[in-house]
Amino acid sequence: MATKHWLIVYDIRNTKRLRKVEKCMESYAWRVQKSVFETSAGDETINTLKWRLEQIIETKEDFVLFFNICEKDWQKQEKFGVGAKIKEQMPDDGFVIL
Repeated sequence: MATKHWLIVYDIRNTKRLRKVEKCMESYAWRVQKSVFETSAGDETINTLKWRLEQIIETKEDFVLFFNICEKDWQKQEKFGVGAKIKEQMPDDGFVIL
């Protein structure tokens, strides 16, 4: 199973659902901004994440967007400022899936 790079953004209209989405996302990815996460994961993991999010969100009110970013473009990213070293602070053993 090949690992792919993902950028995931969302807009959740209800505070209770927002907290659930945040908790779910933190199990799979690292936070870049309040509603933006990055992760490197295989298709099976991403499909599981999508399924879990579908159980939480209200599709008529909320929005989740997954960007699959190729390795070449992922390597081109430039980060600066307070969040620039977020991934470097993450443990190498990945995330615990709850």
